[in-house]
Amino acid sequence: MTARRRAAAVPAAVCAALLAGCGTGPADPQAVRAPAPSSAGPTPGPPAPVRATPQATATAARNRPLVRTPPGPTARPAPARSGPDLSRTTAPPRRTTPEAPHPAPTAGDSTARTGSARRPRVTTLRIGSWSAKVVRGGQEAVDACRDAVQWAGPDLGTEDGYKMRTAVVVGHDFCGFQQFATLPVGTVATVETPRQVLRYKVYARYLTPGRGAPAHGLYWGDLTLQSCVGPDTGFTYLMRE
Repeated sequence: MTARRRAAAVPAAVCAALLAGCGTGPADPQAVRAPAPSSAGPTPGPPAPVRATPQATATAARNRPLVRTPPGPTARPAPARSGPDLSRTTAPPRRTTPEAPHPAPTAGDSTARTGSARRPRVTTLRIGSWSAKVVRGGQEAVDACRDAVQWAGPDLGTEDGYKMRTAVVVGHDFCGFQQFATLPVGTVATVETPRQVLRYKVYARYLTPGRGAPAHGLYWGDLTLQSCVGPDTGFTYLMRE
């Protein structure tokens, strides 16, 4: 009887070893990968950030007038939004004709000034030494591969992630926006608008299977950055500081 039990244990150990070695590569410790699509229900949203203890919250309240906690995926259902199609894998052909030069500003230029400093007339997203202009637009602007595109949401600086008013900025990975899906938690992004300079900090990431996967229910925080990463679609969630 003991010999039979030992013989039965050998195949189980071999199977466990095979399953442990069937991965395709190291997992990203800071991104949460979505489960495979299932008919059992909708794809869950990103993880809620860790909430502070009452003592830590009281200390933060004394040091800062307003402390906002971003909602988790179960806080309330996100409004239905159609996401961009990021399933393309090649960049469009480059233009062969040069663009017309921008006219020089005149004395009556409405550009805002502070002393001798000139405020920018465009919105720029900066992450470390990388930067890109942000424009509002649809699929055509995304496929043009020139700028980061604000796909949905209110103007940057007026969003409110707690009320599900999320600004969404997207870009194709092959156009230089692949980091939108892979920014480490804690990364600070700066947005310079014609009115103000804003700072956002990454608090979570989420990875869902498939390029150009549906984005319904996957926009969270004050600012969501979206791009493809390999065969999947990634989302980075930020809160304004």
